[in-house]
Amino acid sequence: MSKRRSVIARAKKAEREVQQYLWPGTEFAGNAKRPALEDQDVRGLDSNGDEWWGEVKNYSKNNIKKIGANNLLKRALKQCEGAIDRNQNSWYSNRPRCFAVLWPVYSRDHSERPVLLDTGDIVTLHELKSIISG
Repeated sequence: MSKRRSVIARAKKAEREVQQYLWPGTEFAGNAKRPALEDQDVRGLDSNGDEWWGEVKNYSKNNIKKIGANNLLKRALKQCEGAIDRNQNSWYSNRPRCFAVLWPVYSRDHSERPVLLDTGDIVTLHELKSIISG
C-alpha cells in the first residue's frame, strides 16, 4: 500500500500534467504550474475565450475496476460543478464549462485518460485538448 504522502504527490503531479497538457506554459501565483489553494484542480480558457474548470482523479487500475470509471468520472464532475457554484466571484464572465479527468496510475498515453464533459459526453484527454484549442 502506498504512503499517503506519495499518493498526494502522484495526484498533484497528474494535475500539473493535465494543466500543462491542455494549457501549455500556464502559471499561477508563485510560478505554480497548477492552481493552488483553489477548489478546482485545473483551469484555463478555450480558443473562444470561454473558461473551463476541471477535476483530475488519479486511481489505480484495480480501484477503477472496483468502483467503475463512469462512477468515478460522475463523482468528479459533480465535485467540479460544486466548485463552480461555490466560487461565482472567480468566474471571468459566464459560468465556466467543467470536465472531469480519470488518470489511471502509470498510464502513459493521453488516449488512456477518459474525460467526462459537462454535456455528458466522454472523450479522451487528447480529444479535449482539440476541443479547447479549437
